[in-house]
Amino acid sequence: MHIKQITPITIRDIDFTVARQIEQCPKTMMLRELVMNAIEAAAKAPEGRRIIELKGKSVPECGDARKLTIWNTGPGMSSAELDHICDLAASLGKDMALEGNFGMGAKVASLPSNTLGMRYRSCHDGIVSQVIFGKREGIYGKVWVPVEDSFEEVVDVTEMVREEAEYQLDEDWTEVVLFGNDPDQDTVADPYDSDPKQDRQWITTYLYHRFYKLPEGAEIYLHEGTHPRDGRRQFKPIPERSDAFGRVETVDVGEGVKVHYYYDPPYQDGGHNKSISGSLTSSVSTAAVVFRGEMYDVRKGRKWAADAPAFGIPFGARHISIHVEIPDRFPVRHEPYRRFVQLAAGDQRQVMVDDFAEIVFRHRPEWLIEIINLLAPKASASTDDLRKELQELLNQLRVKVQSPRLTMDGIESVEEGGARGATIGHVNGSGGGERGSVRPTDLIFNPSGAKRANISKNLEVAPEIIPLRDENEVADKGIAGKAARYVRETNQLFVNLTYSAVEAAQEHLELRYATYEDPEMVRELARQWSERLIMGRVGYAVIYAQAKQLIREWTPDDVKKALEPESLSLAADGWRDAVGNVYRSMSKRFGAAKGATDADMELEATSSELI
Repeated sequence: MHIKQITPITIRDIDFTVARQIEQCPKTMMLRELVMNAIEAAAKAPEGRRIIELKGKSVPECGDARKLTIWNTGPGMSSAELDHICDLAASLGKDMALEGNFGMGAKVASLPSNTLGMRYRSCHDGIVSQVIFGKREGIYGKVWVPVEDSFEEVVDVTEMVREEAEYQLDEDWTEVVLFGNDPDQDTVADPYDSDPKQDRQWITTYLYHRFYKLPEGAEIYLHEGTHPRDGRRQFKPIPERSDAFGRVETVDVGEGVKVHYYYDPPYQDGGHNKSISGSLTSSVSTAAVVFRGEMYDVRKGRKWAADAPAFGIPFGARHISIHVEIPDRFPVRHEPYRRFVQLAAGDQRQVMVDDFAEIVFRHRPEWLIEIINLLAPKASASTDDLRKELQELLNQLRVKVQSPRLTMDGIESVEEGGARGATIGHVNGSGGGERGSVRPTDLIFNPSGAKRANISKNLEVAPEIIPLRDENEVADKGIAGKAARYVRETNQLFVNLTYSAVEAAQEHLELRYATYEDPEMVRELARQWSERLIMGRVGYAVIYAQAKQLIREWTPDDVKKALEPESLSLAADGWRDAVGNVYRSMSKRFGAAKGATDADMELEATSSELI
């Protein structure tokens, strides 16, 4: 005989608990949940009829206002089954687990933005059943519908559907209509009742940056009004549109992880990329993690342009997309509301595309490297000479640091650093000999007591100095109003030559040598030396910050702060401390005996040798 040993916890205020569960969900997940449910249902339909439709239409309950509608040809539900799924965590034919799409999400994500109602209709064996979810008197639930002399929650609307003649009754289907919070609300254009507001192509943009793959045979169609073009159009995810790009390559980097590289060249010398032709959405390039057919941690626009150098893409990010696809068996899972993917064990931290930066960098195809080099500004003799100076100083300081990484046995030092999640493999699986490729192994391990390491690279090579003179490139690198940005992953130093200190130094030099006979030469030399002066200041700041890693009192975080754009900007602002060497060089160019004063000579003798 089994003796019960526990009394289960019960919920006394069920209305409050349900409302809290619903209102905690980010409302912007609504479209994902509704479309994902429609996709999963349609995938069970007969081959050739696996269809999802998104449209705007008016309904009798709300007059002439457009209401967003999602319809699919999946197996329909009887009135009893439709009533069953009305419970908060109820589902039909789904895995009731955190890793599965178990059916709670669509209701939870949609109800806060549809308190007036969201109408479900489902056709099964020629009979159409209907239920309306909504919020009345502060309570979420099934809205009562007057029928004859009583009120019902689930009603038979077969004859009504037959008269409307929009759908056939000889096949199963399910439809969801979003009423919003007000009868006059256009839920196609304004799905969240202006909180937040959406642009005219929000539906297509969301689909394009969320659904990376569809089940075999599944087709999504958008009717006119739900996208910025005309007519009824089919939505195709990014991989299915590979022909629209200039160049595409997928690289298997090991353990089931694939990196998809896309190059999207400019379209007709305009502001768009080539893939805009025939597209329902924008052609903006992205970086993302792909898991089970969906995109997470999507980077785009200025955010992606600023992050791209860490992936080995210092230039051309607006034309290059990087999608890291991890296999279904990877030990990660969705966060409960499907906003991101997290590790299944340990600290369960969010998995981000940055975790794969080193892997993406190491496996860049040769054709992509050639494109990046073509888009990069040409190095000048001044940056080459300056880099040699920095290398000499670096050699003197003997900067060499081992990088920590996470392993199953804890933290272990390796000969070369890398991004989180990267380890160095070896040929034939041996521990020594010729070095092989980077593998995405240690991303998933989080031993007891270990924390996410601050990764450092071997700093034996002076950074590559890349001067930026274009304001758009400066903004793309995230250093508008700042002097420089150092990218440790690729050992590159981007210097903003539109920074105020450059202009101030140039004006100072032009004024100092204004009496010389050739004003054009004065302006040109003042420009060259002011740029070199600022590049030198931030370059030496990087070298000395790197050297601090040898000092026990400086933590990795301290070094990281010293390398931030704000710290490098302060170094650039101190250009007057190093301008003496510029005086000497320019005076020699114009004639050392001409215009040099005793004050000049005294300043040159005492000024720093570092520029």
